[in-house]
Amino acid sequence: MTLRRSLAWLTVLLPALAPVSGCARVCPAIAWTHFVTVVLDGDPRNVSWVQLCTPAACSRPGESPVPQTVLPSAAPSGANGLGFPPGGGPTVRRITVEKMGPERWRFGFDVDAPGSVTLRALDARGKTLTEQKMSLVWQRTGGTDECGGPETASPVTLTVKAQR
Repeated sequence: MTLRRSLAWLTVLLPALAPVSGCARVCPAIAWTHFVTVVLDGDPRNVSWVQLCTPAACSRPGESPVPQTVLPSAAPSGANGLGFPPGGGPTVRRITVEKMGPERWRFGFDVDAPGSVTLRALDARGKTLTEQKMSLVWQRTGGTDECGGPETASPVTLTVKAQR
C-alpha cells in the first residue's frame, strides 16, 4: 500500500515539477534605465536648471550625467518600492539628468518608470519660473515581454512664460 501511495503522489507531482527541470525561462539581471526628455517652450532665456520630481525623489543641479541617489519617501508597506522584501535589496532611487542643449534635458530612472512627474524650470538663484505636473506615457525600447526591459517616455514640453 505504501508503494501505491508513493506512485500516486509521483503522478500528481511530476507534471508540476517538469517546468523546474530546465524548461523555465530565466530573465537576465535587471540593469536598465528608463528615459524621458523634457523640451522647454516659450521663453527659456532665464532657465538655468530643470528639476524633475517623482513621489520618491527629485533631481539636483548638474549639467552632465549625475546619479541622484536618495532614500524613497513613498515605499509601499512591507516592501521598499523595488519589489524586494524589507532588508532584501536596494532601498534607494536614482535619477540621472543630462542637459542636452539650452532647451532639452534628459532624465533617467533606474528600475522605476513613474506614471507622473512634477517639472520645474528654475533660474540661476533657484527661483521657480514655472511648475507643472505631467503624466508620462512609456514604451519599451528593449528587452522582452516576459522579462521587461528599458523604456522611453514620449517627450514632454514645459512652457516657460516671459519674465519681466
